[in-house]
Amino acid sequence: MQRREFNKTVLAAATALATQPGKRVAADAVRPINAAAMTRDKQKAATYVKPKGLRNGFDSVDMNAVWSVQQQPAVRVKLEMAGKPQATQLDDGTIIVAGFIEPPVHKKSRCTIQYSKDNARTFEKPIVLDMPGRTGGFRTLKNGTLILGHTGGISRSTDRGKTWSTWEFPKNIVPGTGRLGLGECHGPIELDDGTLAVHLFRSVGSYKWNAYLIRSTNGGRSWGDPTQVPTRTDSDEISYEYLPKLKRIYGVTRSSAAQIRRVKKFTDLVPGGKNAPLGSEAGDAAFQFHSDDGGRTWTDPIPTGLGVLQAAGAYPLKLADGRMVLLYGNRQFPYGTQVVGSRDNGKTWALDQPILLSWHSWSGYCGHPRSVQLHDDTIITGYYTHRIDNPGDGPVDPGRGAPPPNHNKQNTGEIVRWRVPDGWPFVRPRSCPSHPSAACDICP
Repeated sequence: MQRREFNKTVLAAATALATQPGKRVAADAVRPINAAAMTRDKQKAATYVKPKGLRNGFDSVDMNAVWSVQQQPAVRVKLEMAGKPQATQLDDGTIIVAGFIEPPVHKKSRCTIQYSKDNARTFEKPIVLDMPGRTGGFRTLKNGTLILGHTGGISRSTDRGKTWSTWEFPKNIVPGTGRLGLGECHGPIELDDGTLAVHLFRSVGSYKWNAYLIRSTNGGRSWGDPTQVPTRTDSDEISYEYLPKLKRIYGVTRSSAAQIRRVKKFTDLVPGGKNAPLGSEAGDAAFQFHSDDGGRTWTDPIPTGLGVLQAAGAYPLKLADGRMVLLYGNRQFPYGTQVVGSRDNGKTWALDQPILLSWHSWSGYCGHPRSVQLHDDTIITGYYTHRIDNPGDGPVDPGRGAPPPNHNKQNTGEIVRWRVPDGWPFVRPRSCPSHPSAACDICP
């Protein structure tokens, strides 16, 4: 008899004896179950009854699970005048963070930048730029040029951010008459030949957008040559990463529930997808697609495996050691920002091993974790979070009934500098069907 069959026989016999009235079974006769057996128990578990409605913190959360948490050291800074911050690094190690200010906390909507000379431990006083916020991507090119996207267009600086020139969106760059924008994306990628590429959207209806990849061949001075990408009208935020060894542009889109409903099986592949509402952020989910010919043709978008309300937004980042991470805003319990990893260039993600970069937002007003890997291989992730002052011995739940928060006040921009753990995501042996994405030492 095979070992697995023998173990099942013993366990079944012991269980049967334990359930017979008047009979007791010695403790050592009942074999403790392993992870595989626990997984089977989970599959047979009764449905957990979640609260009714949407955006209640439970939307796509797996309630038949527990968290195994190990803390890692990090450096976290609460920033001033930096809505939804994003960092980049210059050749000399200087770190610059871009963000925005806006009404009603400030008179005008404007982009801001602030500098750190001590590896993001402290920052100088923010500088308000004459550019309309919000920011739509911030990058340092290989030659040191800074590229900053925003509501009014795309700006560039060749003197470390002291002066800027701006390319404004031409009204006829793509078909249509609706609003143009970059979305709150990661910013441009740089291809092998120096071509820059970035996301552009045009609004075509209520919660509907056409999405394009636009290009620059002169270092960001001007942009054009648009190619429409195959997200239908479901995406206003797409962030790209370039994978040099594959010559591949890898995209992750924050898509509406219409994307989930286009393919029948997607409702099962996107946690919470069956109840995802149309025309609302409450139905957004992250999809992935790619191009191997410089963005001229694309694969059809498929689910990343993240659930609804786990796409505020979603940002791929290729690491120097070959691993890849996907960072996302988690607008459900625990509210904040998370990251999952991949060892196959984003083909699959270790969804059972998320790293919680922030978990302390009071509500779903949180996310947009845009990131950069520094020269020392640590990562700076900028995000925003909802904080509530509760002076003295105030109410137990100061957020209940509170008005929606505003950026630069209750919604605060923060950055965290962290290190990807060695060996993460952990790969379990192929012989373990219950744990395909992490190391397993408990299964028989």
